[in-house]
Amino acid sequence: MDNKAGREEILNSIRLGLKRARFKHFEPIKPTSKDIFNTPDKSLLDIFSDELKAISGECYYCSNKDELVEKLKQLHTRENLDLCYSPDKNFVDFVQKANLLYSEEFENADRIKSGISSCEFLIARFGSVLVSSALAGGRRIFSFPEIHIVIAYENQLVMELEEGLDGIMKKYGEDLPSQIINITGPSRTADIEKTLILGAHGPKKLVVLILKS
Repeated sequence: MDNKAGREEILNSIRLGLKRARFKHFEPIKPTSKDIFNTPDKSLLDIFSDELKAISGECYYCSNKDELVEKLKQLHTRENLDLCYSPDKNFVDFVQKANLLYSEEFENADRIKSGISSCEFLIARFGSVLVSSALAGGRRIFSFPEIHIVIAYENQLVMELEEGLDGIMKKYGEDLPSQIINITGPSRTADIEKTLILGAHGPKKLVVLILKS
Protein backbone atom coordinates (compact mmCIF):
# COMPACT_ATOMS: atom_id res chain seq x y z
CA MET A 1 0.00 0.00 0.00
CA ASP A 2 1.48 3.32 -1.05
CA ASN A 3 1.42 6.44 1.10
CA LYS A 4 -1.48 8.00 -0.77
CA ALA A 5 -3.71 4.95 -0.40
CA GLY A 6 -2.79 4.67 3.28
CA ARG A 7 -3.65 8.32 3.90
CA GLU A 8 -7.02 7.92 2.20
CA GLU A 9 -7.82 4.85 4.28
CA ILE A 10 -7.07 6.77 7.49
CA LEU A 11 -9.18 9.74 6.39
CA ASN A 12 -12.09 7.47 5.45
CA SER A 13 -11.93 5.86 8.87
CA ILE A 14 -12.08 9.30 10.51
CA ARG A 15 -15.05 10.33 8.35
CA LEU A 16 -16.89 7.13 9.21
CA GLY A 17 -16.18 7.63 12.90
CA LEU A 18 -17.51 11.18 12.81
CA LYS A 19 -20.70 10.01 11.16
CA ARG A 20 -21.25 7.42 13.86
CA ALA A 21 -20.32 9.73 16.73
CA ARG A 22 -23.03 11.26 18.84
CA PHE A 23 -22.22 14.70 20.18
CA LYS A 24 -24.17 16.13 23.08
CA HIS A 25 -25.34 19.73 22.84
CA PHE A 26 -24.25 21.89 25.73
CA GLU A 27 -25.59 25.33 26.46
CA PRO A 28 -22.82 27.89 27.04
CA ILE A 29 -22.27 28.68 30.71
CA LYS A 30 -22.69 32.33 31.64
CA PRO A 31 -21.60 32.60 35.26
CA THR A 32 -22.64 35.60 37.31
CA SER A 33 -20.81 37.18 40.22
CA LYS A 34 -23.02 35.12 42.56
CA ASP A 35 -21.57 31.96 41.00
CA ILE A 36 -18.00 33.17 41.54
CA PHE A 37 -18.00 35.19 44.75
CA ASN A 38 -19.34 34.56 48.20
CA THR A 39 -21.44 37.62 49.00
CA PRO A 40 -21.84 38.40 52.72
CA ASP A 41 -25.37 38.83 53.99
CA LYS A 42 -24.80 42.49 54.82
CA SER A 43 -25.69 45.89 53.41
CA LEU A 44 -23.61 47.42 50.63
CA LEU A 45 -22.41 50.04 53.10
CA ASP A 46 -21.15 47.44 55.57
CA ILE A 47 -19.50 45.34 52.85
CA PHE A 48 -17.74 48.38 51.39
CA SER A 49 -16.61 49.61 54.79
CA ASP A 50 -15.23 46.20 55.82
CA GLU A 51 -13.41 45.68 52.53
CA LEU A 52 -11.89 49.18 52.53
CA LYS A 53 -10.65 48.83 56.11
CA ALA A 54 -9.12 45.45 55.23
CA ILE A 55 -6.85 47.18 52.69
CA SER A 56 -5.77 50.01 55.03
CA GLY A 57 -8.40 52.54 53.99
CA GLU A 58 -10.84 54.41 56.23
CA CYS A 59 -14.60 54.71 55.83
CA TYR A 60 -17.06 56.88 57.77
CA TYR A 61 -20.80 57.15 57.33
CA CYS A 62 -22.35 60.59 57.90
CA SER A 63 -26.11 60.80 58.33
CA ASN A 64 -26.13 64.53 57.51
CA LYS A 65 -23.88 67.36 56.33
CA ASP A 66 -23.11 68.54 59.84
CA GLU A 67 -21.69 65.13 60.70
CA LEU A 68 -19.57 65.23 57.57
CA VAL A 69 -18.14 68.63 58.52
CA GLU A 70 -17.41 67.33 62.04
CA LYS A 71 -15.59 64.32 60.60
CA LEU A 72 -13.48 66.62 58.42
CA LYS A 73 -12.58 68.64 61.51
CA GLN A 74 -11.55 65.45 63.33
CA LEU A 75 -9.42 64.36 60.39
CA HIS A 76 -7.81 67.78 60.27
CA THR A 77 -6.97 67.62 63.98
CA ARG A 78 -5.47 64.16 63.57
CA GLU A 79 -3.69 64.52 60.22
CA ASN A 80 -3.28 68.29 59.64
CA LEU A 81 -4.93 68.44 56.22
CA ASP A 82 -3.65 71.92 55.26
CA LEU A 83 -3.08 72.83 52.45
CA CYS A 84 -6.10 71.05 50.96
CA TYR A 85 -6.64 70.88 47.21
CA SER A 86 -10.43 70.98 46.85
CA PRO A 87 -11.50 71.88 43.28
CA ASP A 88 -15.09 70.60 43.50
CA LYS A 89 -17.34 73.62 44.08
CA ASN A 90 -19.98 71.35 45.62
CA PHE A 91 -17.66 70.82 48.58
CA VAL A 92 -16.66 74.43 49.26
CA ASP A 93 -19.20 74.79 52.06
CA PHE A 94 -17.94 71.63 53.78
CA VAL A 95 -14.30 72.71 53.58
CA GLN A 96 -14.97 76.22 54.82
CA LYS A 97 -17.06 75.04 57.78
CA ALA A 98 -14.27 72.59 58.70
CA ASN A 99 -11.87 75.59 58.81
CA LEU A 100 -9.48 74.06 56.30
CA LEU A 101 -6.96 76.13 54.42
CA TYR A 102 -7.77 75.08 50.88
CA SER A 103 -7.22 75.92 47.24
CA GLU A 104 -9.58 75.35 44.32
CA GLU A 105 -6.65 75.66 41.91
CA PHE A 106 -3.61 73.41 41.68
CA GLU A 107 -1.15 75.92 43.11
CA ASN A 108 1.70 75.66 45.63
CA ALA A 109 2.03 71.95 44.80
CA ASP A 110 4.87 71.52 47.28
CA ARG A 111 2.54 72.62 50.12
CA ILE A 112 -0.50 70.52 49.24
CA LYS A 113 -1.07 67.92 51.95
CA SER A 114 -4.54 66.61 51.16
CA GLY A 115 -7.12 66.51 48.41
CA ILE A 116 -10.89 66.19 48.45
CA SER A 117 -12.72 64.71 45.50
CA SER A 118 -16.00 63.17 44.51
CA CYS A 119 -16.19 59.80 42.75
CA GLU A 120 -18.22 58.02 40.12
CA PHE A 121 -19.15 54.95 42.20
CA LEU A 122 -18.10 52.97 45.26
CA ILE A 123 -17.55 49.26 44.57
CA ALA A 124 -18.59 47.31 47.66
CA ARG A 125 -17.12 43.98 46.51
CA PHE A 126 -13.56 45.27 46.68
CA GLY A 127 -13.85 48.38 48.84
CA SER A 128 -12.84 50.34 45.74
CA VAL A 129 -13.45 53.89 44.59
CA LEU A 130 -14.24 54.32 40.90
CA VAL A 131 -13.08 57.72 39.62
CA SER A 132 -12.54 59.35 36.25
CA SER A 133 -10.69 62.26 34.70
CA ALA A 134 -14.06 63.99 34.18
CA LEU A 135 -14.32 64.77 37.91
CA ALA A 136 -13.29 68.18 39.22
CA GLY A 137 -9.52 68.22 39.59
CA GLY A 138 -8.99 65.54 36.98
CA ARG A 139 -6.15 63.10 37.50
CA ARG A 140 -4.31 65.32 39.99
CA ILE A 141 -6.90 65.09 42.72
CA PHE A 142 -6.66 61.33 43.19
CA SER A 143 -2.94 60.84 42.53
CA PHE A 144 -0.98 63.80 43.91
CA PRO A 145 -1.99 64.65 47.53
CA GLU A 146 -0.60 62.64 50.42
CA ILE A 147 -4.10 62.16 51.85
CA HIS A 148 -7.00 61.53 49.48
CA ILE A 149 -10.46 62.19 50.92
CA VAL A 150 -13.45 61.04 48.89
CA ILE A 151 -16.90 62.45 49.58
CA ALA A 152 -19.60 60.19 48.17
CA TYR A 153 -23.30 59.62 48.57
CA GLU A 154 -24.89 56.40 49.72
CA ASN A 155 -26.68 55.95 46.40
CA GLN A 156 -23.29 55.69 44.65
CA LEU A 157 -22.70 52.31 46.30
CA VAL A 158 -22.90 49.32 43.96
CA MET A 159 -21.88 45.72 44.52
CA GLU A 160 -19.88 44.93 41.40
CA LEU A 161 -17.35 46.74 39.25
CA GLU A 162 -19.49 45.96 36.20
CA GLU A 163 -22.35 47.95 37.70
CA GLY A 164 -20.08 50.95 38.18
CA LEU A 165 -18.77 50.77 34.62
CA ASP A 166 -22.32 50.43 33.27
CA GLY A 167 -23.26 53.51 35.30
CA ILE A 168 -20.41 55.49 33.77
CA MET A 169 -21.47 54.40 30.30
CA LYS A 170 -25.02 55.61 30.96
CA LYS A 171 -23.81 58.86 32.51
CA TYR A 172 -21.41 59.92 29.75
CA GLY A 173 -22.68 58.03 26.72
CA GLU A 174 -20.28 58.35 23.79
CA ASP A 175 -18.37 61.15 25.53
CA LEU A 176 -16.49 58.85 27.91
CA PRO A 177 -13.73 60.29 30.13
CA SER A 178 -10.20 59.73 28.84
CA GLN A 179 -9.28 57.90 32.04
CA ILE A 180 -11.30 55.67 34.37
CA ILE A 181 -9.51 54.37 37.46
CA ASN A 182 -10.55 51.91 40.15
CA ILE A 183 -8.74 52.88 43.37
CA THR A 184 -8.41 50.01 45.83
CA GLY A 185 -6.91 51.37 49.04
CA PRO A 186 -3.85 53.62 49.43
CA SER A 187 -1.13 53.19 46.82
CA ARG A 188 1.31 50.46 47.76
CA THR A 189 4.28 48.42 46.64
CA ALA A 190 6.25 45.45 47.97
CA ASP A 191 8.89 45.38 45.24
CA ILE A 192 11.78 45.96 47.64
CA GLU A 193 12.50 42.94 49.85
CA LYS A 194 8.77 42.13 49.88
CA THR A 195 8.18 44.89 52.43
CA LEU A 196 4.82 46.62 52.02
CA ILE A 197 5.15 50.38 51.61
CA LEU A 198 2.09 52.63 51.49
CA GLY A 199 2.13 55.80 49.42
CA ALA A 200 4.90 54.68 47.09
CA HIS A 201 3.31 56.21 43.99
CA GLY A 202 0.29 58.12 45.24
CA PRO A 203 -1.66 58.94 48.41
CA LYS A 204 -0.55 57.29 51.65
CA LYS A 205 -4.06 57.48 53.06
CA LEU A 206 -7.47 56.98 51.50
CA VAL A 207 -10.48 58.20 53.49
CA VAL A 208 -14.03 57.79 52.22
CA LEU A 209 -16.84 59.85 53.75
CA ILE A 210 -20.26 58.53 52.74
CA LEU A 211 -23.14 60.96 53.10
CA LYS A 212 -26.66 59.67 53.48
CA SER A 213 -28.56 60.21 50.22
